Parts: sequence; structure tokens; C-alpha cells
Amino acid sequence: MGNGNKEIKLVIITGNSIRHRYFANQLTGKFNVLGIVVEAKRPVPSSSVEEENKIIQDHFLERTTKESIYFKGNEEFILGKDRILSIPFGESNSNETFKFITDLNPDMVILYGCSIIKPPLLSYYDKKILNLHLGLSPYYRGAGTNFWPLVNREPECVGATIHVPISTVDAGPILLQVRPVMEFNDSCHDIGCKAIIAGTNRMMEGVSLYFGGKIQPELQKPGGKLYKNKDFNSEAVIKMLKNFASNMIGQYLNNKELRDKEYPIMER
Repeated sequence: MGNGNKEIKLVIITGNSIRHRYFANQLTGKFNVLGIVVEAKRPVPSSSVEEENKIIQDHFLERTTKESIYFKGNEEFILGKDRILSIPFGESNSNETFKFITDLNPDMVILYGCSIIKPPLLSYYDKKILNLHLGLSPYYRGAGTNFWPLVNREPECVGATIHVPISTVDAGPILLQVRPVMEFNDSCHDIGCKAIIAGTNRMMEGVSLYFGGKIQPELQKPGGKLYKNKDFNSEAVIKMLKNFASNMIGQYLNNKELRDKEYPIMER
């Protein structure tokens, strides 16, 4: 577990799924969380073709099932409701959100699973915002950054990145990164949940170290694969499932050290 410090005052901007509540609750137990902005989730992708839509819906239903197991006990935020601002999807940059946060006057703003943060909030808290990005930057950027490595048979590129957001999406300088500990029988959603847990612990470490001036972010190298929400479809889900069925994880774990070296991360 990451080390906390109750003297550090935080505001968290996150989503409203159980994984987001787990993240917020972990930080609330370690730091002085003044408030949480809870953004409604993005609608689940769908297809107009019934068969394709079933594949997509089954994929997300399985994710929900796994998250209810891994994050059991986090059905609610532990912070008092009077300190939670609930907003519609895409309203993280609204005037209401900005006022809520600045009135609380936190030392840092912590992001996980919210819309892209822009000015004035981004500039107001310049270098005082940390984001938990699921995926290993710069190898995978954009959307589904822990999904597409599994489609491309690159589980070594699954993980979490703690970085300082800038105006260019997913390009901010990196503080820390981590890979989840995978096992031979893991499904994609087992791996996804493990990445969230590992990333949450990494964030708690990062908050304490960064606030204390013990680590500084390092600029990202350019490049990597970019995916957008529109790229996700049933064909990609089928391809990923076939990869798991053909022992993709076993092949990776049997050569983990060598394969990880091909994609170095900021472990410190």
C-alpha cells in the first residue's frame, strides 16, 4: 500500500462506478480529502447489429461482475455526501466544478476516470494536478489503453501511469508507472482490476513523494499507438478473447523479464 499523509489536502475528480469509489475511498483513508467531484459515466458503446451488440454488452457486463468482486465494500463513497459534487458526464470543466474545488482550496487535485481537464482548472492548479491514467504511456495513448495491448498481444504494455496533466492529452510528464501482477488464468477483466489496484497504490505513493518534493516528473518520449473511442468494436473484443484462448498470458509470463525490457517504465 502507498504511504499517506493526512496533512495533504486533496480534491478528487473521478467517475461513479465501483472502481472509482474504490480509488476515492483508498485515498480518503490516507489523505485529507476535502471533496470529491463525481462525474456520471460515459454511455457504454453499442452497435446497431444485434449480434455485435451482444458481444460488446457481454464484455462490459463481465467487467462489472469482476469489479464487484475485486472492489467489494466500496459500494458507496466513505466521504460525507455533503462534500461530494455530482455532475453530468462531460461537466468536469464547468464553472460549478471550478468553484467547488477552488472554494475548498486543496493542495492538489487528483484525477481518475473523468473527462479531460482543461483551463481554467488546469492552469489554476498548474503542476498541482496528478492523473491516474490506465495504460503505460507513451506506448498506448487515447482510449482503451489497457484493452488494446491485449488485442495486439502485448500484455507487457498493460499497467497504470501517474502523470502531471498538460494541455496535450496523455502527454504530461510521468511520475510513476506500474504493471499489475498477472497470473496464467487471468481474464482481461482480472488484469484490468489488478491494474486499477496497482495504480491506486502507485498514486498514493506519488502524492506523498511529489508533494514532499522527493520526485519530479520526467517528460514523455513521443510516439506510441493511439486509439479513439470509435475504434472499439465487437471484432476487437473477439480478437482479444481469441488471444486469451491461445495462451497469450502464459507466453508472456514465460518470457516476462525480456518482454518487459522492450517497454521500460518509470518504476523508481
